[in-house]
Amino acid sequence: MSGIKKRGLSNLVAYVLLITITISLSVFVYGWLKTYVSGEEVETCPSNVNIIISGYECVSGVSGNLSVKLKNKGLFNVDGYVLRVHDRLDAEFGFFVLDNTGAAIAPGDEINITYNFTDYPGEPLTDVTFIEVQLFILEDGRVACETHASQKAVCS
Repeated sequence: MSGIKKRGLSNLVAYVLLITITISLSVFVYGWLKTYVSGEEVETCPSNVNIIISGYECVSGVSGNLSVKLKNKGLFNVDGYVLRVHDRLDAEFGFFVLDNTGAAIAPGDEINITYNFTDYPGEPLTDVTFIEVQLFILEDGRVACETHASQKAVCS
């Protein structure tokens, strides 16, 4: 009879330890993740901050190359941009990040950049059906505002 009580007690201790470890771990992970996710909402840039996708081209003769032309049609310098593409038809946002450290673009300037989307790390891309550019302006080292431009594409 005393053997049964010990077994029940050890199961109870195991469950209490498991719950304590789980709660402690979740508090630690939450605190760690909180440092990576900003709680601040980033404002949308005013209408006089504007970038457009002035054109794109699938580079002929080279499979997987996409050339994108971006033009700053606004009144202010753009400090950088993120270029995303998608491979699903009728996508409404870019999922695959081709460039997250885009160069600054002065008002009226146009840049042309070529990306090889088949070199995308992770899931291989064979087609591009959607191009999205998200520009941002920095203020005191943080993103002050951002805005988006997008365009459907046919590139394989």
